[in-house]
Order: sequence, then C-alpha cells, then structure tokens
Amino acid sequence: MVEIKRPNHTNHTILVVEDDPNLRRLFVEILRRDSHIVLEADSGEAAMSKIEAFELDVVISDMQMQKLSGLDVLKAATRKDPNTQVIIITGFASVGTAVRAMREGAYEYLTKPVQPDALTIKVRNAIERRRLLITLAEQEKTLQMHHEMIDRDLILARQIQASLVPSNFTTDGIDIGIRYRPMIGLGGDFADFYRIDEERLYLVVIDVTGHGIAAALLVSRVCHEWRRAVQQAPGPGELLWHLNEFFIETFFDTPLFLTIMAVEVNLRQRRLRYAGSAHPAALLQRNGQGFVRLDSQNAIIGFARADKSTFHSASLTYKPGDNLLIYTDGLVEAETTGGKILGLQGLQRIIRQEARGSTALKTAEAIVDRVVEFTRAEPGDDMLMTVAHLF
Repeated sequence: MVEIKRPNHTNHTILVVEDDPNLRRLFVEILRRDSHIVLEADSGEAAMSKIEAFELDVVISDMQMQKLSGLDVLKAATRKDPNTQVIIITGFASVGTAVRAMREGAYEYLTKPVQPDALTIKVRNAIERRRLLITLAEQEKTLQMHHEMIDRDLILARQIQASLVPSNFTTDGIDIGIRYRPMIGLGGDFADFYRIDEERLYLVVIDVTGHGIAAALLVSRVCHEWRRAVQQAPGPGELLWHLNEFFIETFFDTPLFLTIMAVEVNLRQRRLRYAGSAHPAALLQRNGQGFVRLDSQNAIIGFARADKSTFHSASLTYKPGDNLLIYTDGLVEAETTGGKILGLQGLQRIIRQEARGSTALKTAEAIVDRVVEFTRAEPGDDMLMTVAHLF
C-alpha cells in the first residue's frame, strides 16, 4: 500500500498540473504568495503519482495535455478523495469541455489567460468548500452514530416493554389473553394480572396519555408500583387511590396522566369487583351474547389528590361462559382514512364474531387484528385488549 504523505504544516496542499512550464511557474508563484504548499506536475501521468502519494486539498489542472487529460486527472483525484476540489484550466474555445468537467465533479474552471486575482479567489473558495464538505461529512457520521445508538436503544426498550405485558394465563375458572399493539413500537398502554390467592386474582389495564419513550418509561414505573400495591390485596377503589397518590407524588410536574380499569375476579363466588378512573368501560359479555358495561366511576389518575373515600368501586356476578373484556381507547376510537370511527358498537360487533370457540389469547389477537383491518391504515393510537374467558 502506498504511504499517504502530507507535509507537516497548517496551510493547504495544492497540486498544479500544467505542461506549459512558464504558465505552471506563474501559478506556483501566485499560490505560494498565499502561503499554500504547492506541488507541480508537468503531465497527466506525473499528476497521477502525486495524487496517489499526497493528500491534496485542491488540484488545478490544464484540460488539454499530451496523453492524459484534465478529465483523467479529475477522475483520479476525486476517486482518491471525493472532497478534493478540482479546478480546470482551459482555453476560451474549450469552455464546453470545462462545463462537462464540472458535470463530472470539477469545482470550477478558469479560462486562459488566467488572471492572478481570479486564480487566488477560486482557490480560496475551493478550500472553503472542501472544509465545509469535510465538516458536513463529520457531522453526518456523528448523526448516523447517534441514530444507530437510538435505534439499538429503541429495540431494547420495545423488548423491555413487551416483557412487562404478559400474554396469557390459564387456571381453573379463567383463561386470560392479552394483545398489545403499540402505535410506534413504544407506547403508554399496560396490562397485567396478579393472583392474590386460590380464589381471587386481579386484572388491570392502564393507559398513559401520550406515546413514545416518555410514556413507555412512565408505564414501566407505574407497572412496578402497581405490582407492589396489589400484593397488599386492597379493594379496587383503594388500589386506584394508592396509584393516584403515587402518581401525584412522583409525576405531578409532568403533563402526563393515566386512566385505569382494575377488576378483581373472585373465582369461587363468580363475582367481579371493579373500579375505573376515566377509562373506557370494560365489557362483560353474557354467554357470547349481550353486553354489560363496567363503567369508570372515578376521575383521571394524576390530576389532583382526593380522599380515599372518594374512590368508588362496584360489583356484579358472572356465569360460566361469560367473557370479560378490558381495553384501551385506541380500539373504540379507531378511525378510517375517511374519518369513520369504529365506536363501542363496532367493537362489540367484532367481539361477537371473534369471542367464540377459541382461547382467550387468540380471541384478543383476532379482535385487535380486526380493528386494524377496519382502519385500513396505520392506527393512530396504541391498542390493547385483555380477554378473560370465565368458566
């Protein structure tokens, strides 16, 4: 490999390629007055060895020479270093050839006789252009490195968030399936279940306002707090009060809030106790037919402190064959490009068609897929569906 040489100086290195010795000497003198390091070549062939051996800022080449032309010099110089600026020297009658050279990558051209001031200005401008190109390339490289780092972090963040949301759980009396489809890979929806004892378990769906990394980070923190709080087996209303206190203490100075629907399932008594905070109503589908709404009774989480007594819950019984469905608003608010909204009735219609003869997980997946199919476009919100088949 040829060793690349660059003189030990702070000025710029310029190669002058000219077969006329008098003209070449004139160019060299003009450029040295401007404190440049100037190399000389009396032919295109001699220029090739200089291009290979030195790191050049600017090449000034005559267009018409014996064997190799200025175009050959141009191609060799820019192939070696695309940021090397090439100025073509040509006679007035060959301006068309010089224009062609510019189309192929030359920076500028000068016509003979060359005026010293014009040469000086063109070279200074060429050096500045090279500097800007190198700076831009360095910035693009740094930006690319940051993009790659962010992409790696986003992939890891998606994997972490996906690990927070369980997919399915089955035991005597209940089969649970969860399907989560974030809008942009990371989102603010969360679902979980927690078994308190042999008789009771909790289902929860949480929706943080907003999307992206901030919402995903907040969900991760809320997930940890929810799992800590539910181990004390409080009632649904008390659980929401606790999360509201935690949220205000931790995130009061953020513009984010969350909605929640928490349902305690008593498998022995076949009873549901539930509490919601500004969350879409959960649905109890009676034996694959009609629906009973489990409406939210409480204000959004994180807006203001409130007494524990102000967080209300309700209860109802279920029968074997009923289905419990808890979801986020991305499903009922799904919209086509023409502005048609699915709505609760549309979602119920999809549930009737998909909630029979399959596992809870496959049912949840089918419902979300059908909603996405309805939009015929990329959904405008995160979508999460929790389905519990009750036996």
